[in-house]
Amino acid sequence: MTKGNLNDLIRKEANKEVESQPSPSPKRSKETNATLQAKINDLTAELEKTEKNGQTLQEKVISLEEELKEHRELSVSLQQLQQQTEQLESVLSEKTTLVAKLSSQLSQSQTELTEKKQLIEKLSSQLSKTETELTDKKQLIEKLYNQIKTLENSPTATPEPSAITKPVPKKPSLYNFEMATLARYIAPNPTPTELTDSDIGWFD
Repeated sequence: MTKGNLNDLIRKEANKEVESQPSPSPKRSKETNATLQAKINDLTAELEKTEKNGQTLQEKVISLEEELKEHRELSVSLQQLQQQTEQLESVLSEKTTLVAKLSSQLSQSQTELTEKKQLIEKLSSQLSKTETELTDKKQLIEKLYNQIKTLENSPTATPEPSAITKPVPKKPSLYNFEMATLARYIAPNPTPTELTDSDIGWFD
């Protein structure tokens, strides 16, 4: 209700009261008019106060609506943030599992690398030893080759007569023992095929 409408309503009510009352005297009429004007003024002041309160309430309503809107937007933002947080937690869990898996693979790779490093050191030591042996053999071959070349280039020397060497007695064996035993036996004299004169002299 506007201020003008309220004033019209007040005037109508005042006119009804005036009409319902008996015709007053001029003095009483002045008092009645003054009283009515005072009431009108009071009602007008109350109306203004009510309007101000209405405006204040309207402003509060608007402010509350804005706050409610902000709260709704904040609620939506919180829901979205919660969804994002859940997604991030899921991704974080997957990455944590992946990190643990990669850490295990890294530890295994380091162990294998250490083993291969030790094997390389062992093979390197064996290779160094082999190279040393090959160097020694190469030097020996070169030395022998040089000696052969020296002998080939040197004049042929007259061989000195070698000392008479005594035969080395052989160790006794079963065959030698048997031959020595057979030699002990003396073969009988052979039967003569021709008779001598002494043999046939008894026929005279």
